Amino acid sequence: MKSGNSFHKFWKQYQQDGDRDILFIMGLGFDPRTTLGIESVFSMKTGRKRDTILLRYYKTQEDAGEPPLPKVKEHLDKLNTFLKKNGFPPAVEKGIFMRSDDDKSIASVNATFVIPDFSVFENYSDIIIDISAMPRGIFMPLINKCLDLVDLYNAENSAKKNLHVVVTENSVLDGMIQDRGTDDSAGYIHGFRIKDIANTTAQKQVWIPILGENQTAQFEKIKLELNPVEVCPVLPFPCENLRRGDNLIIEYQDQLLNDINFETKNIVFADESNPFQVYRLLNLTIQRYRESFELLTGCKIIISALSSKLLTMGALMAVYEKKRDGCNIGIMHVESLKNELTEDYEEQKIEVAKHNNLFEIWLAGTPYNE
Repeated sequence: MKSGNSFHKFWKQYQQDGDRDILFIMGLGFDPRTTLGIESVFSMKTGRKRDTILLRYYKTQEDAGEPPLPKVKEHLDKLNTFLKKNGFPPAVEKGIFMRSDDDKSIASVNATFVIPDFSVFENYSDIIIDISAMPRGIFMPLINKCLDLVDLYNAENSAKKNLHVVVTENSVLDGMIQDRGTDDSAGYIHGFRIKDIANTTAQKQVWIPILGENQTAQFEKIKLELNPVEVCPVLPFPCENLRRGDNLIIEYQDQLLNDINFETKNIVFADESNPFQVYRLLNLTIQRYRESFELLTGCKIIISALSSKLLTMGALMAVYEKKRDGCNIGIMHVESLKNELTEDYEEQKIEVAKHNNLFEIWLAGTPYNE
């Protein structure tokens, strides 16, 4: 994993050292971090392939013909100008419809159709997924699908495909993004559903929510769908704001301290800037519960990512691996209907932008096959 100045140095050196043909997959949204990743990675002049897939979000199919919102158009224009100035092909746009005709969330299912099969990756050495402007309900199933395709290819071929995830972290900015409405109920992310069949009905539920700001409504909706015997929250520490974990305990005090299944000894502290530590800690926690319930009927592990995208990536990696090991594990989520920046963002945006930090996570490829 690389971040900050190491991020920029890594991508410059990585592209200089080999014949890298890159496919960059990114989302287009209101988030000010939308174009930061591609502007860094594609900043180096090259004669190699540099292609872009741009995900456009529409509430329904009827909205596909509507003009983009001002902030979205600003980022689209910025991206098009950047690609043209650097001599790269224009981005290929792919629409994702978020809601069905009967107003049900279909985002996570539709995200898997972005990459229909491995042929999309055939002409590239490296695939980069920038999740900075992607909702969780889209990037988790998308990465799951891409990781499956790349892992299968790499297992059968000597020349490896490399899969990277890029994200611009900014906990200050995250705290200024507000949900304007959510789904009425929680559901499992497509591809991350637990096995709920006859021989698992007696299994006890263990819930591991990764806590973040402004998500108490989602927390409560997920809790209504579950009946856990243990609640094991994950809090960020260390973190840029050293009081962030304390502030989250205060924010969630009604949800946690009034829960008979919650014990303070179950809190897991994870570095907010290290998804691999989250991955390791979740692996240890999951294994501990599996061993504890092994003599009974086993257990179902439900993870909810309510925090930053970097911590969410740690959870995704743990769940992806544990599912392959046969663990009955899933990710439960509440879809946001709309997100907006707080009213005071514009007057603070220059100061807020100083907290931007680019991260690169190398998920599959050469390092895992040497």
